[in-house]
Amino acid sequence: MNKKGTVMFRFVPTMRCNFRCEYCFVDESIKKNGTTMFDMHPVNEWVDAMRRFADYDVELYFWGGEPFCIEGTCDLLREWTKMEHVIPGIRIDTNVFFADKIAERCPSNKIKLNCSYHMQYHTLEEEFEKVKKLKELDMVGMVNFVASKYNLIHLKTDYGMNVKDLINKFEEIGVFVNVAGDFAYANNPEYERYEEYREFILQFISRKEWDWLRGKYKEERLCTAGQKMFTVGHDGNFSSCISSKSYGNFFEGVLNTDTELSLCKKSCPSLVAYPFRCDNDFASFNNLMAYVERNQEYRNSVRREYNDFEF
Repeated sequence: MNKKGTVMFRFVPTMRCNFRCEYCFVDESIKKNGTTMFDMHPVNEWVDAMRRFADYDVELYFWGGEPFCIEGTCDLLREWTKMEHVIPGIRIDTNVFFADKIAERCPSNKIKLNCSYHMQYHTLEEEFEKVKKLKELDMVGMVNFVASKYNLIHLKTDYGMNVKDLINKFEEIGVFVNVAGDFAYANNPEYERYEEYREFILQFISRKEWDWLRGKYKEERLCTAGQKMFTVGHDGNFSSCISSKSYGNFFEGVLNTDTELSLCKKSCPSLVAYPFRCDNDFASFNNLMAYVERNQEYRNSVRREYNDFEF
């Protein structure tokens, strides 16, 4: 079969979550009772509809909320990952609370999990064992550790560790730890220790990556999003960040991609989004692993003594 190309389908299974992290932006009512992608269409309808896109190579991205806190997500992924046109590099953002369920019900090395470490809910050993179990199935993309005040303080007081120690621990099982800036400090130039905090984070990601994640590149430029990246709503409607128009419907098997590149002025401060822009050379597909690779290379190139940051 001649393929039409590669596309990313972005899903938000639910904004519900089993955690209540202090830095989360989602309203409590949504975290508790938010809608799910299975409210209007059961798993089998989502499974059947994906078969209508066999003329594409399809990469998936799931975020939330916690995608695995609802029934249906594992069953859906188990069936979708069996499909040849659903390609490796499926990024799923998860708090890994449901690691056992993931490992038992939808094991697939097509999936690369972005495993957030929330210290309020998992001890270090609990997190390590959950990630290790999933790593043994080749399902881990990276561990994401937010350098928040809570996390840095508890990392030191509970375990006598700093961020470099945490990185080294997960390196034992071949897992990359991403050190993410807390928005309260990293996105606030008025923060009195902003420069110090930024230099701390720049030990782990490049300055260029820092700028992309802060939305510093605002110039108008061409973008491939309307050709390659689409959000699938709970009703199956396709949309894209580059336009307000409808691109078709998942359940109808209709995807009307743009025929030409579009100009865009958005800042795109998202690892998933900015690789689709035409003003950088980042890989737009399997982009989580590409992010890990380039920032691991950056860390290997940095030859300076580690400087800790304490609140």
